[in-house]
Amino acid sequence: MRISAIFDFLLLAGAIHGFLFIMGTFLLRKKIEKPVLFLNLFVLFLSLNNFQSWLMDKELVFVGPFMENFIFPWNILIVPMFYAFLVYFLGIEKKRWPFLKFSIVFFVVALVARAYLIKAVSNQTLEASSITDYNNLEDFLALAYSIFLYVKSIRLVFKYQQLYPNVLKFDNLKWIRLFLKLGGIVFVFWTIAILFNTFSSVFDPPYTYYPLRLSSSILIYWVGYQGFFRYVTLKNRIALRADLKKSKKYTRFEDLVERREQNLSKSKETFGRIHNFILENKRYLDPHLSLETLGGEVNMGTSSLSKLINENVQGNFPDYINQLRVEEAKKILLNPEFGNYTIASIGLECGFNSKSSFYTAFGKTTGKTPTVFRKETN
Repeated sequence: MRISAIFDFLLLAGAIHGFLFIMGTFLLRKKIEKPVLFLNLFVLFLSLNNFQSWLMDKELVFVGPFMENFIFPWNILIVPMFYAFLVYFLGIEKKRWPFLKFSIVFFVVALVARAYLIKAVSNQTLEASSITDYNNLEDFLALAYSIFLYVKSIRLVFKYQQLYPNVLKFDNLKWIRLFLKLGGIVFVFWTIAILFNTFSSVFDPPYTYYPLRLSSSILIYWVGYQGFFRYVTLKNRIALRADLKKSKKYTRFEDLVERREQNLSKSKETFGRIHNFILENKRYLDPHLSLETLGGEVNMGTSSLSKLINENVQGNFPDYINQLRVEEAKKILLNPEFGNYTIASIGLECGFNSKSSFYTAFGKTTGKTPTVFRKETN
């Protein structure tokens, strides 16, 4: 009984958590784009499925022979909404059918079939056991359809990357790959639940569904948060990159040295040319820029280039490049046009590999975090 109570609590808490997530994402977005919409529907249908299960287990809503057997098959729509989110997130809706119409038809047909079956049982046209048989059949069909879209999702992410090269410039999709790998566990629990419901007389619903509901809730709510913030970051980075490409403002090396130095040393002249090359071509925005790469571009050996940088700036090559990135980030943080853009998207577009490396370099250069800097200057 204690285990049952714990699962019921987790089921209800998960459903409420899902509803709050949906409310939060809608409040945060002035415009609800299709990827955000399908991501929210993905979480909504899981939450409705869990909430419905909790209500039925507690016998709080459904009363009477018809309503107590009338179950909305929300599980039919969960994976299709994720697949639709994935298609629109990758921007390939013109290349791959998102299966929305078919999923809705499947859902409606399941509703009508259940209503007809329950009516036939109440009229004693069919035996009451027909409802249990139908539950197992509907669950099996929903599982088969979900696995079909799950496999298509795997193929999109792991095999057909040539369909969305522009997205891969901003997101490596590791979080989706991890979700798909862990999602296999959920399908195993779902299959086990159907087998127990069909062939076992010892284990019956709702107990057979507890592992499935718990694992799927944790995994889907996690990907819900990941998907929302990844999408926001993706959109922000696209806009920021377009702005950075248009911007021609940069500080030439000659403007950094004191004006009284009329004759620059050979070292400073050489460094000035390299510095101007980096700025004019915005090479510091490349997160993969290395001493070797830059040396090849300016026809200089790595040891000579490293020594040149050390002679003319404070710190080594990574410190020097990070200072340029931080200066670019400061311009964006000061621009009210990008006031609602995430710190992570700004850092990534300015050439940092992660949010943590951006915070570290920004703090080292300014003595403040990007968040504090934005609040104090806006």
